[in-house]
Amino acid sequence: MPRAALKAGAATSNITPPLGVSINGSMRNRVAEHVHDELHARCIVLDDGQTRLGIAVCDSCMIPGAIHDAAKHLAHGHVQLPMDNILTSATHTHSAPATAGVFQTDPDEEYGEFLIERIADGLRRAAHNLAPARVAWGSVDVPSEVFNRRWRMKPGAIPADPFGRTSDQVRMNPPRASEDLLEPAGPTDPEASFLSLQSAAGAPIALLANYSLHYVGGTGGNHISADYFGAFAHRLVRLWGVEDQDPPAVVAMSNGTSGDINNIDFRA
Repeated sequence: MPRAALKAGAATSNITPPLGVSINGSMRNRVAEHVHDELHARCIVLDDGQTRLGIAVCDSCMIPGAIHDAAKHLAHGHVQLPMDNILTSATHTHSAPATAGVFQTDPDEEYGEFLIERIADGLRRAAHNLAPARVAWGSVDVPSEVFNRRWRMKPGAIPADPFGRTSDQVRMNPPRASEDLLEPAGPTDPEASFLSLQSAAGAPIALLANYSLHYVGGTGGNHISADYFGAFAHRLVRLWGVEDQDPPAVVAMSNGTSGDINNIDFRA
């Protein structure tokens, strides 16, 4: 019996909040006053005739498991997509609405309900766009943008913590080009990996990438932004020259193991 052809579909669902919501990702509460760029749930559905998978990468700092589960359940109720076969994630942009309590920011419950519906809607639309596809994958090392932000310091170079203790051996985000720097406290992962999906005719359907870099920032403190994850998506679509393609090509970059990683070279 011949093997069924792979099918792939992709779609984005706008998850930009109204102005006035709280933004998490800071040591203080911030309120959205401007949308620098729109937020999206970037969704891909794959089907090989036997198994159907769904992926949703969301422009959010962090999303509680209850919201992920509710979105999966809602999507499952509309399309043949088992909940266990759906992978959802947040990019960890620090300029998105709070869906979980972070530092001084309380979650916005109305936005959380909105997010559930929009993630599910993106997966439904991606399933609706399923069409014969071909797939490729690969990776490339991009070490120029990833640096460990935790450093071992010379004895006495780390100030006392808020409780007066001086036992810390590692400092996060130390002074740049300091003579007190000894070495990074751990490794980095420079790999940018990707899964590329094209139509049978070679038109881009979607690209899912992954990179182990924290958020970058650079927009205003009260701005909504998808950060570099969104910039990566917009840039690839422009490079492909398919801005007006129907259905639109979807690019998503998920966040890798970036807890201790940012793009600051502290030696410089």
